[in-house]
Amino acid sequence: MKLFEINGEEHELKITLESVKYLNGLYEGGAFMLIQKALSGDIDTFVSIVHAGLFHTKKGFKKSDVEKAIEQGISQEKIDLDFINQVSYGVVAESFFYKKTVDKMFQKDPKAKKQIEALMK
Repeated sequence: MKLFEINGEEHELKITLESVKYLNGLYEGGAFMLIQKALSGDIDTFVSIVHAGLFHTKKGFKKSDVEKAIEQGISQEKIDLDFINQVSYGVVAESFFYKKTVDKMFQKDPKAKKQIEALMK
């Protein structure tokens, strides 16, 4: 379970059908490109992952709200690349929805998967 603080409140980031549709629609390569960008620590993808992970709250957070919270976190030295990697990996690669696909992507190179996991946790 990954948490994110926005407007002074911590919220669990969850994958729902609505968030999957949103995330998979971000890139031409769909889910595969999303996974690749999540594993690479892409900051724009991180913003989208957090935004989508908050859909379940039904609080109507805008992407600009998420960007503002991330900017504050970076300014206060609470959000760094390690945090971005952990959250992106946790929400996407370790989610029930994407995990089997991620595992299959690394099936032929378990050493690479272990290296990625060491970086992301």
